[in-house]
Amino acid sequence: MKIATLTKSTLMDNPARKSLIDALAKEGGFDIVEISADGNIPADCQRLLVFGGDGTMLDAAVKAAKVGIPVVGVNLGNLGFLTQFEAGESPERIADALEHGELHRKMLLECKTVKGNFLALNDVVLKSAGSRPVTVSLYVNGHFSDSYRSDGVIVATPTGSTAYSLSAGGPVIAPDLDAIVVNPVCPHTLHSRPLVVGGDAEIRLELSAEESANLVVDGKIVAELAENSVIMISKSSVYAAFICENGDGFYEKLLDKMNRWGTTP
Repeated sequence: MKIATLTKSTLMDNPARKSLIDALAKEGGFDIVEISADGNIPADCQRLLVFGGDGTMLDAAVKAAKVGIPVVGVNLGNLGFLTQFEAGESPERIADALEHGELHRKMLLECKTVKGNFLALNDVVLKSAGSRPVTVSLYVNGHFSDSYRSDGVIVATPTGSTAYSLSAGGPVIAPDLDAIVVNPVCPHTLHSRPLVVGGDAEIRLELSAEESANLVVDGKIVAELAENSVIMISKSSVYAAFICENGDGFYEKLLDKMNRWGTTP
């Protein structure tokens, strides 16, 4: 089996990475080709193996989804909620997952703007570019739902419900649900609350006539939007396929990764 590997640039010399790649090539019999973060996945590769943290996995999963191949991650970062294995995992288990692991499809969001179209695994955020709040109107399937005076608005997938949206007080959505979360960030009102809509909903965000904002996709600013800008967000026809070993383990991972009381020095 031919697989592509993608590694966060600062982790290329990580000894755990080198040891795993060497073992997979020699003992697992894999044909391995390394690609860069901005490189293309060769057409004959059947898997994408990623070394890094959640930020690396976000970029890699979208890249793999565009060419229709599954992805598996080894955590060399901090949290590692999106990765399937830790750095000390045995090459045998990773090899078995690459060859026989169960595939779990994860929703992607498609965001359409005048500045271009974007795909997101976690979330699309319309966020104030400065210290002042912005006014954003929300329409769901063409129906006016609310107008937020807030620091921004998060539109998240079930995968993204455990990321920025969770930090902003949003609900955790189980990965097998077909749903989208709309969550205002620090709304300047008493009534605004997160909203969960169906996965097939078409979401329209309209920026007010007096303000500008940044469009943030999976944690990266991709465009600066002027007043009266319109953002259309919906479920993409493309899915990210994650390789899982022994089931998804979502709830176990949620307790293990999220139940943290500060960090160690």
